[in-house]
Amino acid sequence: MNHPSNILVIGGTGKTGRKVVQGLKKQGQNVRVGARSSTPAFDWHDPATWPGALAGMDKVYIVYYPDLAVPGAYEAVKGLTEEAKKQE
Repeated sequence: MNHPSNILVIGGTGKTGRKVVQGLKKQGQNVRVGARSSTPAFDWHDPATWPGALAGMDKVYIVYYPDLAVPGAYEAVKGLTEEAKKQE
């Protein structure tokens, strides 16, 4: 029997993220929406919010707005990945 994962969906209130959240919930996964308005909050521009959003999560679905090709995106995703490794 498969156990549900705890999945953080960054950008879970956006156009794509909302659909990802719905699909994961239909599969019985435990989903936390990562957004500035969520509790706990997640904000790409405020790394102090990252640990709280990552706490207790097994997996992360990442959306970087406006696009992964913008300057600073690589560094932000790398920083989030490093923070997630600390959570293990």
